[in-house]
Amino acid sequence: MNQKLLNTILLSLAFVAAVIGAHRSIQDGDIVGNYWIYMISLALFILWWYRRKRYDT
Repeated sequence: MNQKLLNTILLSLAFVAAVIGAHRSIQDGDIVGNYWIYMISLALFILWWYRRKRYDT
């Protein structure tokens, strides 16, 4: 698979997970209950950042 396409997909999924986490936190009024969604978003963002640094050089 194209590396740039995969990086774009990872960044998009990280953003979508963050938006879903924010929406659920506002809707439920409970940030701690949706902590796992934020962690998925953070893990995807870190993976994107690592891959971008690794393949850009």
